[in-house]
Amino acid sequence: MMRPATAYRLLAQQPRSVRTWLAWRRLLFVAFVLGCTMSLITSSRLTLRLAGSATTYWSFVPLAETVALAVVSRQQQRTRPFSSTVDLFFAGYGPWLLWLIGLCAIWSFFPPIQASAFTRAWLYGATAIVVVWSAYIDYCFFRFVMGRDRAQASRDLLLQRLVSWTLIVAVFGGPAIPPAVAARLGL
Repeated sequence: MMRPATAYRLLAQQPRSVRTWLAWRRLLFVAFVLGCTMSLITSSRLTLRLAGSATTYWSFVPLAETVALAVVSRQQQRTRPFSSTVDLFFAGYGPWLLWLIGLCAIWSFFPPIQASAFTRAWLYGATAIVVVWSAYIDYCFFRFVMGRDRAQASRDLLLQRLVSWTLIVAVFGGPAIPPAVAARLGL
């Protein structure tokens, strides 16, 4: 996380495995952390009932990231199996996981009124840092794992974020769209 260019240079040189499990292990870990986050935020404790169902509900986030990665990498010649590409991409998810753990800590250790106040500051300050930090990590992924030059890596980063974040916002925020607006948009 601290030196993504160096890390991805080394990881890109590692032997490539074709095991399908590679594509799923970090993706499932991200979904599991999201599920645990929801359990801790809603009840201040980790319960299987909440964490299990929230993991299932929130699995669309890593799946949207994977779909976006497939869209971005489809035009490239396959120098590595897609399962390995997905695994290496999710290896850079550390800033988001730390952000979620911080959010959990706020809601687990403070009363709701204080947690709400801290969350506003956390969402504005820490989210900006995490967005920039994770963008740099993803840029290094496209640059050194996918073998893109600087302009291509920047373009792929923007395309991957556009596709994945659009899918995430559509799933998460779609039900909140007023019916009149949805009708105009053809949704």
